[in-house]
Amino acid sequence: MARIERKTAAEMAADAIKAEISTGRWAGRLPGSRTLATETGVSQPTVAAALAILVESGWLESGGDRRAFRVIPRTPIVAPASASKHRRAIIATHADVGDLPHTTRRVIESTREKLGRRGWAVEIVTFDFLHAKRPHKSWDHLLPIDPEVPVIAVFGRQPIGEWALKHGVRMIFLGGIIGDLRLPMVGVRSALLAAEAMKQLTAFGHRRIVLPLCDRPPTFAAGLKDAVKAGLENVGVSYVASYHTPESPYQRPEVVWNMLESAMDRAMPTALILLDWKELVTVSCLLTKRGLRIPDDVSVILLNEQMEADWFVPKLSCFRFPVMRLAQLLTRWVEGQPLEESACRLSADFEAGASVAPAPLP
Repeated sequence: MARIERKTAAEMAADAIKAEISTGRWAGRLPGSRTLATETGVSQPTVAAALAILVESGWLESGGDRRAFRVIPRTPIVAPASASKHRRAIIATHADVGDLPHTTRRVIESTREKLGRRGWAVEIVTFDFLHAKRPHKSWDHLLPIDPEVPVIAVFGRQPIGEWALKHGVRMIFLGGIIGDLRLPMVGVRSALLAAEAMKQLTAFGHRRIVLPLCDRPPTFAAGLKDAVKAGLENVGVSYVASYHTPESPYQRPEVVWNMLESAMDRAMPTALILLDWKELVTVSCLLTKRGLRIPDDVSVILLNEQMEADWFVPKLSCFRFPVMRLAQLLTRWVEGQPLEESACRLSADFEAGASVAPAPLP
């Protein structure tokens, strides 16, 4: 049975607006957000989030404050007369698309849109290759063993890369751990984001900074540890791995909770760097229980981009990912265009919010 793709209300509203644009109903400018909210059956803030998605994916152009969004004309892609069917591409994920990080979902959506307009039929295949220790024979039946069918492995790992090389399958990783495999990869380097977060926090006088590492691959965690260590040593502070970057092989709310409570009992952190939205939710609950406020008592930076983060109070300091650039690189690779390695490992733009403040006095 096919899995059901779960989407946020904003993503579903974006799909509905996109469908109307495709019919030619709104060929120039969109109506106002109040009209769109009535038509889609969602709130105006949800419509605003949906419009942001459509701007990012290249369907709309912002008209600025109080001006209607302009519809970007779509150029139809006509398949050659000799083509009897769509070209086929695969996006392999370890979890349902709806369970993937918000940014990853947007990259997948933008990539499917770009490839679809170029005559590609893009399929999503979901199975857990993330925790595999070695290639599995069952993958022979889950993925096409065909050099003409390119595969994008989301958060790829060495076992699936080894499987692709063994069978002569064209594969690229969208993020993940490439190791010494001779496979291309595009993605955002989390270590660069951690280094920027450390720069921001130490500039505000923070020294007791904690970045919890829950269920993170060793090579991925090593890059983050190096970034935290370098940031601390730049301001003359000794790095203590068990305090500054505590680790656990599990990622569950109680694990994050206990990890941070242990750090607080040892020396109250003045700043936290978090990798995803789920960790942020748990941390917010813990700080509230302890009567601590963001950023008065503890500053917080999220090394990710999440649509819901725009609703966080105070405004969250986070990173904005180059979604369209990632989608462009993936599209070029699928179509057989060469990619320069230096162009495939990107950073993201730091967006200063109100969740970072000077370190409280001892």
